[in-house]
Amino acid sequence: MLIIRNRSFRNLFFGRLLSVFADAMIFYSLLKWIELQSGSSDSFTLFFLVYYIPVAIFGIPVGSWIEGRTLQKVMIASDALRVAILCIFPLMMYFAPYQWAYLLLFVLSLLQLFFIPSNQSLLPHVVSADDRAKANSLFQMGFTVTKIAGQIFTTFLIKLLFPIPVLLIIAAGLLFLSLLFIRRVLPFIVNKQNAQRGKLQMMKEGLLYVWNQRKFKTLFLFLTLAMLVATSVDLVLLSFLTDVLAVGVENLSFIGTASLLGILLGAFLAPKLYPKLDRKWMLIPSLFAVGISVGSLLFITNWQWILPFFFLQGIALGGFNVTIVTYLQDEVDNDYYTRTFSLYHMITTSVALPGIIATGILLREFETIRTIQVMAGMLLFLGVIGCSVIPRLGKGAAPQST
Repeated sequence: MLIIRNRSFRNLFFGRLLSVFADAMIFYSLLKWIELQSGSSDSFTLFFLVYYIPVAIFGIPVGSWIEGRTLQKVMIASDALRVAILCIFPLMMYFAPYQWAYLLLFVLSLLQLFFIPSNQSLLPHVVSADDRAKANSLFQMGFTVTKIAGQIFTTFLIKLLFPIPVLLIIAAGLLFLSLLFIRRVLPFIVNKQNAQRGKLQMMKEGLLYVWNQRKFKTLFLFLTLAMLVATSVDLVLLSFLTDVLAVGVENLSFIGTASLLGILLGAFLAPKLYPKLDRKWMLIPSLFAVGISVGSLLFITNWQWILPFFFLQGIALGGFNVTIVTYLQDEVDNDYYTRTFSLYHMITTSVALPGIIATGILLREFETIRTIQVMAGMLLFLGVIGCSVIPRLGKGAAPQST
């Protein structure tokens, strides 16, 4: 089995999972702290905006900065700085204005930007090309399970009235363990070809690299439009649960868990389908799945019926996540790995900003049902257009037995 026989992949795998678990703890701990200290629902909107702003502003520059540097050292520095900050901030939480939590969230989100593209760029160096789909599947399944566990663990401790500073210290300990695992990923990988290049020039070259290749340009443009709508689904769900069904917002966690379980299954199935189907047809179904799951809200009168629709949506998203990352690792030139993945991460995260703002305006100006109709229609329309616009992407390599 890959995770047992490949030591470097195993260390990279556990290093990433510990980082994901810590990030989940940090996110929900700070969200609870803001709730306790502010007492205003508007503070949650600001919370999400602060979380996504670093990606929107620094996503591409960070990817260019990583070029020419040792990938493991970048991840170690990211973990180490977050550990230091999380050990210092809890000492002043009860004495500083709660708004400082926004600054903490901003800095931690920025430091996380250095970890993720480095992690994704390092993976192709520690596994063979034939094992990439299987490795990405393990990463996606591990990410999903760890995120669920992090959410449940943090919620459980909050319900037990654990102090928020203690939760942040626990997260710091997990990041320190992540650092130790990353140190054992060998050999250390550095892209020396671009080490002496100007960063602005490298940013320009990275964007032109994607723009000048039709298969990448079309895929990234389409991904941007899809994520613009899809990233606002949670906001619509909150409005639907409270305004239409008149139930508590805590039920959103059950819907999220159903979706994550579907993602887990989709990530498990993806390596089996990756060498058999054109990769285009593993990406497009996710748009129809999200559109149908959102559209199902127009006919649902009990929140429990939402669960199966979002579970099926999760299966499609799990296949999408594994396929697109593996496809980029297979097709992108080695010199552009970190810049391409930084752009990908920026798109999948930062477009949530305009998406949330636009959805908030729709919910304010129109009723929830009308907003759902607009979102579902846009997603289904994008799916139909994608079938004809996105070129064939070819089949992936079959994973070897390990």
